[in-house]
Amino acid sequence: MRRFSKIFVVFALLFSFVAAGAADMHGFEEELIKISEKAKKSVALIKTQRTETVGSGDPFFDMFFRNFGGRQPQKSEALGSGFVIDERDGYLITNNHVIEKADSIEVTIDGKKFKAKTVGSDPQTDIGLIKIEGFANGDIKALKLADSDKIKVGSFAIAIGNPFGLSHSVTLGIVSATGRSGMQVSDYEDFIQTDAAINPGNSGGPLLNIDGEVIGVNTAILSRSGGYMGIGLAVPSNMAKEIVSQLKSGKGIQRAMMGVVIMDLHDELRKNLELADDVKGVFIAGVEPGSPADKAGIQRYDVITSFNGKPTENSSQLRTTVGFSPYNKKLPVELIRDGKKINVSVVLTKDFLLKNEGGAKMQGDPADNLGFSLSEKGGKVVVESVEPGSLAQSAGFRKDDVILDVNRKRVKSLKEAMRIIASSKKLLFRVARGGRDDIIIVINK
Repeated sequence: MRRFSKIFVVFALLFSFVAAGAADMHGFEEELIKISEKAKKSVALIKTQRTETVGSGDPFFDMFFRNFGGRQPQKSEALGSGFVIDERDGYLITNNHVIEKADSIEVTIDGKKFKAKTVGSDPQTDIGLIKIEGFANGDIKALKLADSDKIKVGSFAIAIGNPFGLSHSVTLGIVSATGRSGMQVSDYEDFIQTDAAINPGNSGGPLLNIDGEVIGVNTAILSRSGGYMGIGLAVPSNMAKEIVSQLKSGKGIQRAMMGVVIMDLHDELRKNLELADDVKGVFIAGVEPGSPADKAGIQRYDVITSFNGKPTENSSQLRTTVGFSPYNKKLPVELIRDGKKINVSVVLTKDFLLKNEGGAKMQGDPADNLGFSLSEKGGKVVVESVEPGSLAQSAGFRKDDVILDVNRKRVKSLKEAMRIIASSKKLLFRVARGGRDDIIIVINK
């Protein structure tokens, strides 16, 4: 009898847990339904028309038609998504690539069609702002932008959009990761990663939290098939908010830069600088005279490990952090110089606005020998030839390169350059090429 009582208690507890779990799931389901219903007056299907001249793939054939006027421009249509952020004035956020070069924009919200015009867009973050016309009070409803800095990995994420033109499709997932960069999707990357299903046509639509607030703008997917494979990327709402604010002002996008040429740490570069394998940072290949970085004391060959309290593990991350940092305020920078940790402060100003930020990249892997010939011309050390398949070619040297520094020492004669090259197993060259003087090449013998 006592044994039966124990079994009964266990089953009673189990039933109560299942019942409580079912109640919680029903409550969660109701919340999802409410979010979906509420978003019907907020999430838009965006259809654009643009004029394109389509080529045949044969350059000679296309040139013939261009010369004789035989190939005419063609109209093409594209579909995407967007969402309302201002129900009074009719502003919607979408992706730049959805509205880029559009001759006309048609927006459908909750079955109602509106004409729209582009207010502005920023290709470097892939954010676009449009404004619809002819809507009545109650036709549209704005979605609230959440603070994307507060989202946590593992939180629920809800994507709403128009994949393949299927209007108001809702998918559920989680926030898989934050701070994704180096994806080569846009110039400024700080993506939220989600496994909520995102497909072509979702671009520009909202990624929502469980409160129905926007945490991101769905922008891209990583896929081998072109469709959903579990990795979607969204521009954080805080970044979108900043861009939209500037687009509304009509003054263009302003992003400060430090005035440096940057590159990711490479294994060979890390070895040359004698940095531990676990050191993460961004290598400074050059500093522009008079720039905020120059005034702060940042030097060529430094490695920045943190900017304004945020780790900088790659150049994309540093570029984004700097681009969205405040002006006229001392910002802490942590760096490594000659193996020692140094702290400096940089003040970003509007005098150094980003127009076309460059970057240096490491090329190739070293072979067994240097394989180049050098000469001295007018006090400059010049690369006369590079042997095919050699270490020099693999590392990135080209004919007519001018070697400025070897192992961070300025060289003005062939004898001086050869002395350092002959006595060092780890070589770091600074090279001038094509008007640039900040190309970094590393060779470890």
